[in-house]
Amino acid sequence: MFFHYVKYEGLQLIRNRWAVVLLIVFVVLCLFAVSNGTGKVTLRKAETETAVNTMREADEVHKAKIDSLEKGLLSLEDDGWRRRLNYIGNRAPRVAVMPPASLAFLATGQSDLYPHTMKAYLYVNIETYAASFTELSNPVQLMFGSFDLAFVLIYLLPLLVLAFSYNLLSEEKEQGLLRLTLAQPVSLYGWLFNKMLLRFFLMTAIVWGSLIVALLVAGVSWSFGILPLLGLVTLYIFFWFAVALIVNVFGKTSGTNAVAVISVWTVLVLLLPAVISQLANNLYPVPSRVNMIHEMRTAKAEAEKEANKILASYYRDHPELAQQDTTVKNQYQFYLGYFASQDVVKKSVAPVLEEYREKSEAQKQFVESFRFVSPALLLQHALNDIAGTSSRHYEAYKNRVIAFTEEWRAWFLPRMFNNELMSSSDFEKLPSFEYNYDEVASSFAADFVALLVFAVLLTGISVWVYRKEGLEPVLTS
Repeated sequence: MFFHYVKYEGLQLIRNRWAVVLLIVFVVLCLFAVSNGTGKVTLRKAETETAVNTMREADEVHKAKIDSLEKGLLSLEDDGWRRRLNYIGNRAPRVAVMPPASLAFLATGQSDLYPHTMKAYLYVNIETYAASFTELSNPVQLMFGSFDLAFVLIYLLPLLVLAFSYNLLSEEKEQGLLRLTLAQPVSLYGWLFNKMLLRFFLMTAIVWGSLIVALLVAGVSWSFGILPLLGLVTLYIFFWFAVALIVNVFGKTSGTNAVAVISVWTVLVLLLPAVISQLANNLYPVPSRVNMIHEMRTAKAEAEKEANKILASYYRDHPELAQQDTTVKNQYQFYLGYFASQDVVKKSVAPVLEEYREKSEAQKQFVESFRFVSPALLLQHALNDIAGTSSRHYEAYKNRVIAFTEEWRAWFLPRMFNNELMSSSDFEKLPSFEYNYDEVASSFAADFVALLVFAVLLTGISVWVYRKEGLEPVLTS
């Protein structure tokens, strides 16, 4: 009986223009979204490659000049400054690149807010790098925006699912076919569930096919790494079919069902994220970024006035950095006072930066915790995680840049305190930056399980509603 029903229901769906229209519309949307996403990734790759190539070309120029100085081909009086460590440390900075992940085109996430290339200079305050990553004031609102594949899946896919399933029962009743159907030895809920399940499989096949075609167009070859994406999308589709199933079980008219499913979509996809975002801002207001930068500049100006005194104190705290040959005046004396004063600046602005960091982190944690109230937020969070564009990835990148800047200074400062010069062979010894996506903990499992719980829970609710309402209200309403 079941296979007989599936056969004829499938034939009816094939003859229905809905399936063809859905397939065409969704494929076009996916292709456009992937094209938009890959365009941004291509631009990002070009920018990072240009920055790295510029750094390498500058290195070759500096090496050639220093090599000529070492061989006596250039005058020390005219070009000797090219060997100074402070000059190389600031004029030949390392480029810290965050390359796009293999699936970065899936979700823009935070990638349009934060930088992907930064330079480790000798003179720039480390606190400046922290300030470069403090633009996030509304974690959820800024999470959405670009027309990427995540936007299609989160916003538009539910509308297609609901349009395909909101009137399965009401249409049969309004056409006078429901009593004839129920005259057969079938359960109303079983009949409706099978009807919904068939559409779920059809929709899933359409979405899977569209995604695979879009991925191939994007140049992504098939691999097991795509399975998490397909699994998440399948659960998301099932959740929205479960929403339609509950609405159908109440047995109302097609118009009432349409209003009901659109209301659920509005609440879960639009309203809840906005409410959570506003609550995060109200509960954990981030201090003014302008005031933070002002505090940093004030502390820097005051410390520079006392640079010589601070340097003397710095030598007492770090006697290992004292110049070995005291008969020669250190050519970096002025710059060493500046670097010593940076410790004072760092301690002075630490409370301001810490407050800013704590409030910003609290906002992010609040939003991440409340993502479990909305499947849309769960899917967005999971897609950002897969694409490597989540706030956690950029936080890890920021921390890695700050740590690398410390490494960069640590390579130059001891040599400057010892009054050394740069040699051409030293370029091979300079620290290099590397960002590893694997070091960022993934929350995919939690998001996947939460979506699964949503889907199962709503299916269970539909059974409970049917048993509570019974058959009579559906036939008489």
